Amino acid sequence: MDGQIFFHQLIIILGFSIPVIYIFNKVKLPSIIGFLITGVIIGPFGLKLIDDSAGIHFMAEIGVAFLLFTIGIEIQLSRFLKHLSEILLTGGLQVLCTFLVGVLVGLAMQLSVSQSIFIGFILTHSSSALVLKLLKDRGDEASPQGRISIGVILFQDIMVVPMMLLIPFLAGDSGPDAWMILWKLTKSALIIVVILVAARYVIPLILERLVTMNMRDVLVISSVVITMGIAWITESLGLSLAIGAFLAGLALSDTDFTHQIISDINPFRDVFLSVFFVSFGMILNLDFLKENTGYILLAALFIIFIKAAIVFGLVKMLKYPLRVALLSGVLLSQIGEFSFVLASQGYKNAIISDYIYQSFIGASVLTFIVTPLLAAAVYYAFTRQNIFRPEDENHTGHCVNAKNHVVICGIGLNGRNLVRVLKDTAIQYVLIDLNFQKIKHSKSKGDKNTLWGDASSPEILRRANVEAARVLVVAISDRFLTKSCVSNAKAMNPHLHIIVRTKNVSDIESLLALGADDVIPEEFETSIQIFSRVLKFFHIPNSVILTQGNIIRNKSYGVFRDVRYTQEAFDQISQLLAQGTIETYYMAESNRHIGESIRDINLKAKTGAMIINIIRDNQTITNPPSDFVLKTADQLILFGSHNAIDAALHLLDGSDSKHPPEC
Repeated sequence: MDGQIFFHQLIIILGFSIPVIYIFNKVKLPSIIGFLITGVIIGPFGLKLIDDSAGIHFMAEIGVAFLLFTIGIEIQLSRFLKHLSEILLTGGLQVLCTFLVGVLVGLAMQLSVSQSIFIGFILTHSSSALVLKLLKDRGDEASPQGRISIGVILFQDIMVVPMMLLIPFLAGDSGPDAWMILWKLTKSALIIVVILVAARYVIPLILERLVTMNMRDVLVISSVVITMGIAWITESLGLSLAIGAFLAGLALSDTDFTHQIISDINPFRDVFLSVFFVSFGMILNLDFLKENTGYILLAALFIIFIKAAIVFGLVKMLKYPLRVALLSGVLLSQIGEFSFVLASQGYKNAIISDYIYQSFIGASVLTFIVTPLLAAAVYYAFTRQNIFRPEDENHTGHCVNAKNHVVICGIGLNGRNLVRVLKDTAIQYVLIDLNFQKIKHSKSKGDKNTLWGDASSPEILRRANVEAARVLVVAISDRFLTKSCVSNAKAMNPHLHIIVRTKNVSDIESLLALGADDVIPEEFETSIQIFSRVLKFFHIPNSVILTQGNIIRNKSYGVFRDVRYTQEAFDQISQLLAQGTIETYYMAESNRHIGESIRDINLKAKTGAMIINIIRDNQTITNPPSDFVLKTADQLILFGSHNAIDAALHLLDGSDSKHPPEC
């Protein structure tokens, strides 16, 4: 493609996207639909501003690769491997069940066996880009529905390899034999393992060398090269760009470079990903859609219903609550981008007719448009009180025998640490978690008051006896589940003190509005710890440091967020720092001032701090005279400003300078 034409097309895509996305944002519809509509408007079946979309599709693949890379980093390899068996089971059963349904649909349409098998192939896949974008926009990647959806689409992507190899068979050609297909699958698995191991242990060493150069542009370029390089390697070896990018991200998770790499990649990802969704809208043939509106709409609704129902049934089979099953089903209910690749190959090999191909394209694009709307509706429904309550056998029965206790939602690192402290202080607690393995482990450790289930469910909260509880601690990854939990718990017990941990700063105001008493953003609490330790180093009293931290917390971290209370909070802190402080100094045996009098040391004249008391042999000497001689084990009570105390401690430790050396 000519570079000038390519640049012209990119400007058209981004230029038309801006007003469409603005309108969709105003009416509170997902931006993904706006991108798809943009593609329909400017594509070859709309205003015909873009006819040749080869370069656009290449950019779209890059966007998907960047998205999967960042998702891989955020999922973390250890957590992914921990749920690998569940991913293989769910993904394998989803592919098998959807394939069988597709074959039956083909036979019902009186297609041949080969055509019916091919219908099963193209019906199997869901969209990696769409599912991951929906999860990422809601910060839901680490939730149960996020983990299940990501695992299923990754398994689907791997299955593209044998499906592509079987296309010649379905077209009536000889094609590769069964051993060749088995070898390809084995090779794919080996490639994945080798890339994971190499990226995990080799690339961090390279990045460490590059980081020591202190050149930001080198790290940015390296991040892009790593992402696209590993993706290119996997594609060259017969897998997809998307799989390679995900493996690269997964391998680099839990390293020191994770957050900076995500920061560098995000701008590229957002631009290329927007092109991806626009390119999908461009392939919708409006003329064919007008002529076959009823048939295509019916096909799209059938696809969504069948795919959602299959995933819903499988997730419920794994004993997840209704909420997780329904969200997983909706998220995976559309046709995927790899289905388009398979469909185009099937059309070229005359496996399916032009009519079936065009119908499939139209119905598939409609599933792309409908899925974000369905997902938004289901998420909204679950955030409302008492709507779609999860139901399972654990939701019945009597509540736990506890009063004035702490209810802990989520047995992660924060939950486990809190449990240790509560055990030591003999405070009663109840644990709630959706991960059954964590519940079993807690029970084996002697935690009898543990409940498996959805913490947002009023029934589960009632079983935890939240009406009689004193404190509720919410430490779970699902932000929408968190909000629903806070809302329901506060409605059941208005006097309940609710503490919420969140990774999303944007959720602070909404959580407070729902009834949370303390919202703890992880990043801001780290900031408070940092400045507290710095102030402590400069001998600011602990009481003053704690007061400063409380001022910031009481203002909902407005100082850090720069949204409100900023000047008021800093004025209060300044008043505290302007006051004098008291410090205790112990005269060790090796101190060179032993045997000297207060007059000899001349502390007040040199530093501004004065000795107001001396404790000797458990006796307090108030306002000691200037000829008082210091002895070993004396404790000097010093008073002065923070700077004066700092200088006095330097002098008493042996430095003759009034202040530390200046640059």
